[in-house]
Formats: sequence, structure tokens, C-alpha cells
Amino acid sequence: MKHISWRLLKGNIGKLIAAALVLGASLLVSGLRAEDADGAPAARAIRLSNVDGEVHLSQGNQVLTDRAVANTPLFEGTRVDAGTDGRAEIQFEDGSVARISPQSSLSFPVLRGIGESADRDAEIELHSGLAYFEIQGDSETNHIRVRFGDNVITTSGFTVLRINLDKAPGEVAVFSGNAHMEGGATPALDLHGGESVALNATDPANYNLAESIDPDSWDSWNSDRDEELTAASADRTDAPNSLPDSNNPAWNDLDANGNWYNVPGEGYVWSPSEAASPGWDPYGNGYWMNSPSYGYMWISGYPWGYLPYQCGAWNYYGTFGWGWAPGTCSPWWGGYRGWGFNVGYGPPHYHCPDRPRHPHPVNGHVGTPRAMVAVNRQLPAAGSGVMLAPRDRTGTVMIAGNVVRALPPVQQNRTPYMNHSVPGYTTRTSPGTPSGGRPAGGFESGYAPHPVGTPATGRGPTYVSPSAPKPGGSVYTPRPAPSVPVYSPPRSVGSSPTPPARTYTPPPRVYTPPPAPVRSAPPPARSAPPPSPAPSHPSGGGAPHANPH
Repeated sequence: MKHISWRLLKGNIGKLIAAALVLGASLLVSGLRAEDADGAPAARAIRLSNVDGEVHLSQGNQVLTDRAVANTPLFEGTRVDAGTDGRAEIQFEDGSVARISPQSSLSFPVLRGIGESADRDAEIELHSGLAYFEIQGDSETNHIRVRFGDNVITTSGFTVLRINLDKAPGEVAVFSGNAHMEGGATPALDLHGGESVALNATDPANYNLAESIDPDSWDSWNSDRDEELTAASADRTDAPNSLPDSNNPAWNDLDANGNWYNVPGEGYVWSPSEAASPGWDPYGNGYWMNSPSYGYMWISGYPWGYLPYQCGAWNYYGTFGWGWAPGTCSPWWGGYRGWGFNVGYGPPHYHCPDRPRHPHPVNGHVGTPRAMVAVNRQLPAAGSGVMLAPRDRTGTVMIAGNVVRALPPVQQNRTPYMNHSVPGYTTRTSPGTPSGGRPAGGFESGYAPHPVGTPATGRGPTYVSPSAPKPGGSVYTPRPAPSVPVYSPPRSVGSSPTPPARTYTPPPRVYTPPPAPVRSAPPPARSAPPPSPAPSHPSGGGAPHANPH
């Protein structure tokens, strides 16, 4: 009995020690996460998807980086400033896009709502320069507003607009869709595709509304970026359709740069083309960027490297190599992965790059963190001498004990981004325009070539599109735009007067018949010609056969 009691006691002691170790580890992890993230709550982020030239990021009084890189997550309060040679593109989860040209600046004072089922609210504020906005349109659960000065713009359906603040207080051009602008001293306005308005600083009520759009040389850059996004969606597979935020353009980057596999027991697994190399490392190329709320956060240097580093998990599968499974796609900055790593299983002796530690107080003074810490590491080939399966769509591969084949591209049902303008172009009537003056589907104007090279005043060098037509070239045919529902303007806010709806009444057309022609006396009657003899049939009689043709 004593022997049994000792065994029980020894077992309980072992359990108590194990429980203490687990508790200690949990407290340690909790402490590390609190140190890294400063106890910050979950927050929504959008993607800095494209950067050219000098672009600065800041949040509050803290400069995040003087040389921004693509794939950086942007949180509420982040400001993006483009230098004299800089331009940037920001993508939202629903496919909406904001782009700024050189010497322009915008911020995101409101950016809330995490998850596809949450009510999302976003506000973009343009501070200076020239910017383009392609907004998918308000819905019951997704709202995006564009603000400049005291003016707020909301959209109905897919809308493409340009805002130019180089000429204060601003000019707005709506290439496609419907926009409602109100606020400040300017009366509320409803703008439709093909219309523009120039605000008046001295007399806000005396604005200039035109049914045409003056071209700008940077229109072509916006158009070229649309073409690149559309090209990236050419290899789209069925995998993103069943994943959260399937309209997010970041999914197209994965389809264009790797393969999806439907693995039994694992779900969808994606692997980049580079992973066919035995020495490839998902964390071999990137940066650590210090954030006010989350400490140092990882930014991948791979062009497709946004979603695979915000959620899901990377795993190393035997002779196949690295693959990424999206899982529930809950971003690690929401508290799911406080360290910023999402590696489930790696090859033997694999470790992620060390995360820089936030400077601690020394003699009462806090050190200044480094804004960007570049990481470029070359690891020895995993499984020395082992060649991994090629990333193509012609054969089968082995993943987690299953023989699978890469998913093929599917027929595109997604309407491509609209290529709506190029430098120096003027509008013309699009084919298929109904009697109301605007074509069905919401695309209000086509474009015919004119001499290019309109200067971009005050915004650095003039952008010359590689696809811009040369003088005397062929007529440019725009791609179709997403269908636009019937526009219902939002309710008026405040006491801003709403001008009456403008209707076009064509002038009455009076039909005047032409004068009757003066007829001369009829000519004398002619005698009938003599009858000709009837032709003989080859068969000897009867009527000839009718021409079968």
C-alpha cells in the first residue's frame, strides 16, 4: 500500500511539475507577445501593393520608413507620401484601389472591420497632389469614402475617379460610374461617368461642371496598372473562390506566381515557383519594419508576398518542399501570431530569421529603433542532393502522402479592371450606346488617339506609357467595365443645398418637306418592241430550269 501511495504521489508531483512548466511557458509567451505588440487590439490592414521611386510612410509622429516597399500592411492612421519620383498603389480587400502620383499624399483616418463578415468602414483622405480611386461601391457591410478638404465623395457601383489638388481647391473627374460629393461650402453634386467639376476657391457656389474630362499624362499610368492587375488574373484557379475575400487582388498574385493543390486532409496548398529550388526559404528575402502598435513586423521581399505572410501557415512537405495553407486567414497582428511568424513545420534545423528587439530604456533613455532592417539569407539546400518536384501543371506531385495535380486555370468570370484613359485622349461615343446617351454597363466613353505627351504640371516627370499609341496609330478600344447598378444618391448631410437634377431636353425638330420638283411634259409614248422568239430547251421543250443559286 505504501508502495502504491508513493507511486501515486510521484505521479502527481510529475504532473504538478509539468503543469508548472506549461504555465511558465504560457506566461513567457504571453509576456513576449505583450512586449512585441504592446497589448494592441486586433486591427484591420490593407496592402501597399506597388511602389516606384521614393515613397515615405508615417503614422502619427513616427516615421515608419523613408523608402517604402511593396507588401507593407497599412493600418488606420498611416500616411503615404510620394516624392518627386515616387508613386504608390494601395489595394483593399474587396478589390478597390487607390493610387497616388509624384508629390502626392494621402492617409487613412478610418480603417475598421476585421474579417469578411464584419462591417468594414474606410476613409481615404487626399492631402495633396493627384490621385486615382477605383471603388467597388458601397454595400451594406462595406463602405469607402474619399475625402479632400471639406469634401466627401461616396460612390454607387464600380466607379473610377481622379482628384487633382494641384489647382486648389480641387478638380474631380469621374471616368466611369457614379459619385456623390458634398461638404464644405460647395453645393452637393452628383457626378456621372464622363463628367468633371472644377471647384472655385473664392466663390464655392460658382463651380465649373463639364460633361467632358481634360486628359492628364498620369492617366496612362493608372491605365497601365489596371492592365497589369488584369494580366495577373489570367491564371486564376478555383482555389481563391472558396477562400476569404476572394475578390482581393492579392490572390491573383499567387495564381500568377505558383500553383495551387487540393490536398486531402490538408485543404488547398499553394507553392511558389521558386520553391522548386531545394535551398529556397520563405523567409529568405524581406524586411523588418518597426510599427507603433506591433513592434517589428515582417514584410516579404517576394512580389507575391502579402497574404502568405499575414495568415495561414508554411509547411515543408518531404520531397515536395515548401507549401502554404491559408487556413482561416486570421492575420497574426490580430493576436493570433504575436511573433509574426507562420511556419508550422520546416526542414531539419530550420529556424526563422531573428526578429529585432524593440530598444529598451538605458539610463532612463529609450533607444531609437531602426526603421527598416533588410534580411537576405542563403540557406543550405534542404535535403542535400535531393531535387524537388517541379512546379508545373503537367504532372503529379506528392504532398503529405497524397498524389495530387496542380489546379488548372478556369474561365474568367471576373470582370477585368477597366483601362479607361491614356495621355492626350479625348472621348468619343462607344459602340452600343443606347438612346439615353450612356452605354449599358456603365462605361460612359471610349477613347480615340490624339497627340500624346500632355505635361503633368507640378508632379515630377511626365509619365509616358509603354502602351501609349504613337501619333497616327490605331484606334484604342477600351476593355469592358463592371456593370453599374441604377444610381441612388446618398442622403444629403447638413444644410448643403442639393441642385435639381439636370435633364437634357433636345430642341424640337420641325419637319419641313422639300419643295416638289418641277416636272417637264411627259415624253411621247414609245411603241412596244416586237416579240422575240421563245428559246428552245436543250431537252427539246418546256421552260428552262430556275437558277438554283
